[in-house]
Amino acid sequence: MGAAATAAFAVFGSALTLIGTGSVYKLNRTEDWRMLVQARVPFIVDVVPQSESSAQRPDARTAAQHLSNIRQVLNPAISDLAIAFGVSRQAIYKWLGDDVTPEPDKRERIIQLSRVADAFRDAGVSRASALLKMKAFDGRSLLDLLPEGKLRQEDAQTLIAEAKAMEAVYARSGLSASRAKPTTDWQASVSIPGSAE
Repeated sequence: MGAAATAAFAVFGSALTLIGTGSVYKLNRTEDWRMLVQARVPFIVDVVPQSESSAQRPDARTAAQHLSNIRQVLNPAISDLAIAFGVSRQAIYKWLGDDVTPEPDKRERIIQLSRVADAFRDAGVSRASALLKMKAFDGRSLLDLLPEGKLRQEDAQTLIAEAKAMEAVYARSGLSASRAKPTTDWQASVSIPGSAE
């Protein structure tokens, strides 16, 4: 390959795209296409890989989508949501139907609770509805902390860790191999053992 082939590639803008004859290669995805091009055209790409946190896309879900996510993962009663958001049950139904949009402060609370639901889903927590009402934070649950504006992602992570610990204890107990009908009665839903209340 000569200088003409080398010159056919150029870096434009802020070094985000490599354009060739008939092809556009994004520099932030060099691992996908580098082997296809490097054998034909000599070039050096020194790209710092993006971390997952910097590659996150903004959350563009509507309030109705956030509420659907909350209902799907956490499965709270509509009356519990109404109490947590300080509105009537009819308002929750209107938000779910996308008929009305919530006020900005209530939308923020919806987004906070939806992020908790996302964390539970991503962690594979199967008993998210029970954890939602667990009085683990000075005698208060996640739904109790939400109206006070004290709900933090760390609280959700604490409950996720507790759920994983309970599942590990269940697996070690041998109850999963028992022929008796499985129950979740042995799992605490009142408080996290050993935590300060």
